[in-house]
Amino acid sequence: MFRISTRNEYDSSLLNTIKRIHTDFAQYENSSDKLHILREKLNQLWLRPQLVSNPVMRDYEGYRIIEYLEQFLADQTINEKFFILIISTLSKNEHFYQILLNDHTRFQPLFHTTSQTSVHLIRYIEVLYLHCSSNLVAKSGLEFYRFVLDTYCLQYLHKIPRDIEWLAVCSRFMCQFYENTQKYLSSTDLIFTNQKDAIDYSFYVIDTLIHHSMVSNDCKHDVILADTITKTISVVWEQNTSVDRSIQDTLDQNTLIQSRSIEYLFETLSTPTKSKFSSAILYLFPRIQLDTIDSIVRNMYTDGRLTGDRLVAIIKCLIDLIDAPIEFSQHISYETWIAGFCMTLITFNHHELLLKVIDETTSLLIDYLFLTRTADNACQILFWFVRYDKRLQTFRSVVDHLANLFEKLKTIPNEELKTKLIELCQMGIVLHPEYDISNESILKQIIHSVPQPDLNILLNHKNFHSRLHSLNMENDQKIKNRVGISNLGNTCYVNSVLQALYQCGLFRKYVLEQRFDERVVLRELQLIFAELNLSKRAYINAVNFVRIARPTWFTVHEQQDCAEFLGYLLDTMKNEEKALSSNEIHRLFTIQTCQRNRCQRCSIESYREESSNYLFLPIPSSDRSQDNYNYNQSATPISVMKNGLKFYTASNGNSLTSSTLPLCDTAMNSLNLQTVFDCYFQKEELENENQYRCEHCRSLQNAERSIVLQTTPEYLILSLNRFEYDKQTNIFRKVFTKMNYPKLLNVHVYPPGAIPLLTKYNLLLIIVHTGYTLHGGHYYVYARDIKSSISESEEQNDEWFLLNDDLVTSSSYEAMMENCAQYTSATPYVLFYKRIGQQQTEETPQIHVRESLIRQMREDDSNYEREIEK
Repeated sequence: MFRISTRNEYDSSLLNTIKRIHTDFAQYENSSDKLHILREKLNQLWLRPQLVSNPVMRDYEGYRIIEYLEQFLADQTINEKFFILIISTLSKNEHFYQILLNDHTRFQPLFHTTSQTSVHLIRYIEVLYLHCSSNLVAKSGLEFYRFVLDTYCLQYLHKIPRDIEWLAVCSRFMCQFYENTQKYLSSTDLIFTNQKDAIDYSFYVIDTLIHHSMVSNDCKHDVILADTITKTISVVWEQNTSVDRSIQDTLDQNTLIQSRSIEYLFETLSTPTKSKFSSAILYLFPRIQLDTIDSIVRNMYTDGRLTGDRLVAIIKCLIDLIDAPIEFSQHISYETWIAGFCMTLITFNHHELLLKVIDETTSLLIDYLFLTRTADNACQILFWFVRYDKRLQTFRSVVDHLANLFEKLKTIPNEELKTKLIELCQMGIVLHPEYDISNESILKQIIHSVPQPDLNILLNHKNFHSRLHSLNMENDQKIKNRVGISNLGNTCYVNSVLQALYQCGLFRKYVLEQRFDERVVLRELQLIFAELNLSKRAYINAVNFVRIARPTWFTVHEQQDCAEFLGYLLDTMKNEEKALSSNEIHRLFTIQTCQRNRCQRCSIESYREESSNYLFLPIPSSDRSQDNYNYNQSATPISVMKNGLKFYTASNGNSLTSSTLPLCDTAMNSLNLQTVFDCYFQKEELENENQYRCEHCRSLQNAERSIVLQTTPEYLILSLNRFEYDKQTNIFRKVFTKMNYPKLLNVHVYPPGAIPLLTKYNLLLIIVHTGYTLHGGHYYVYARDIKSSISESEEQNDEWFLLNDDLVTSSSYEAMMENCAQYTSATPYVLFYKRIGQQQTEETPQIHVRESLIRQMREDDSNYEREIEK
């Protein structure tokens, strides 16, 4: 390839034009119209016939322009919009552009420039790569990427450490390469071709983030850099460069690259240092799969790379970072991570070190309770400390500051923090019955001025406390064929839905017997069901399922609405099922209704058929509820809210709602779910502000509306509207109205063109919400094990269970009703009813679990037995 140096006397018309443009570029860059005209002019000059027909002149002119651009790299006077404009112009001639990208030797001198131009250089290389057309990606783009990565990026990693600006651009370049191979080539070429390079890059990322110094309070730029870098490292960690690509999908997701990177992170965080690590490292934690941590930490402890003192250092390091800017701290669940490392100390019997951590950090955490951006995280950690600590002093330390703290919460309302603190107080009293609260006026006020806590939750805390100090961390009294699910940090909404769906015997049979292959959510649910069915463990964790099945708009490690999650999950599974040419899930759970609107002016009726996963039933608020629980008359039921909520409504097929609920003629103190259910289908008068728009009259008119059930599923799911929006305070208030929940539910069905039917349903399970706020509190399940065929008149002796995260205990229908009646905060929220068939409704059908699942469970049981031996 000839070089420009032989013809320096010549300046092309295009180059001269570009030089003039650069001089006056300021007048173009802020005007899209002027830029468009300029781009067209440059394209005409570059694609003029004499250049297209003369490759020598074309290449010469192109190289002159490239050399002109590269002069700015040395001068560090780059205008990025100008660079993009010129390079996009040159890329229009694919022949020249391919020659340029293939001419690797001319780029070599650029890669030996000083570090001061490194960011500009990698950005320039990135722009060159990005302007590869889809045709050129396969021909030259991949080769160009590999050349740049091998001869520049990997070399630079070992030269100048901790250059976050350069690392962000380089990481973006890598990620764009990966995305382009998928987009244009339907390929998944690895970013790195060997593990050493991938691990070197990962170590560089960790070193850079952990030592990055943010120079100002405005950290928007730092957030962009950290987000770009961690997105790329997630892709790198998911790739296993040591195996054949054809079997990549069958491998454990915990690749060697990821494991070594996490080990290096823990080694670095646990190394004694006088300086505080950068909060930029917090952006990395959400990219780490929690299910990988336990085995990594255990292995590091076993081979001596982690000791008790080093684990303490990691815990204290994370606590020190709680006061990070909200842009960083909001991405990490402090309680989950810190509790995890504390549990490791307990596992290896380092109780004295954990007590030392508590003593050294409690005062700091209490101070953080008074700061708005740190209060929630500090409260979660203190909650865990109090729940663990046998000593009274930790709980007493919090109590001593309650008066000032609650006074502050009057001026800066934080209902969720207040609720958590109240539960902490109630838990502390249960764990420390010897504590005399008679002289604690603020504590007595808290205990007596709010609704009573749910006894099941307090017993759960007490059970957890006992297990933390037991030699056997497992539940010694595991109930046969019943397995709990660990709470991974506000994942009780997932656990309760999983246990509820597992309780549906026909659905359980379908899931365990089918082959789902590429159906991602169904396949992961199948594994969870196999563990719940066959595992010897007292409880399992569903970390992979949570990661895969969680809606994208759910914030990680925050409490979410279980009804919303249930509707989303059923829809996801139905969509996956379609590819299997099956509609079993649809048959088992889908409700079909028809809404009829009759205009009172013209008497013309309109009909709208809808399908949903559950009925969303409004419930009335009694006067008694208003008196005791500060019910606000301005509150609006969620079911009539139109914007700002992620709750499913009838329009997207997950729930059917009614904006109002007549009280019928039933007294509030004897309110029954059957009454609420029947009222849902009563005729409703649409008038005043709620008039109906009649298409025939072309105006708003008074009308009559009614809803009928056309078909009913095998499992009828009801969700009670327990929360209403208060316009004055802009918060959701809970409706504590009590009612009875009958074992038998009468359901009238009106099939199109057929005789109306009375279908009877038996109560199968209830998901209870305990707590006082929409995005707080806790979920657990009362489930019924129906053992035999049922007739409506037969009194059954069926077993009931309380499924409360990892705690599974025997219970009864009466215990469930008594608990919900006695403890104000415990309110049934989602109910499953099982249809009574004409011949049989046995809920324990014979299940032929897939052999591959049985093998997996046997292997896990062997691992479990080895863990117990250790």
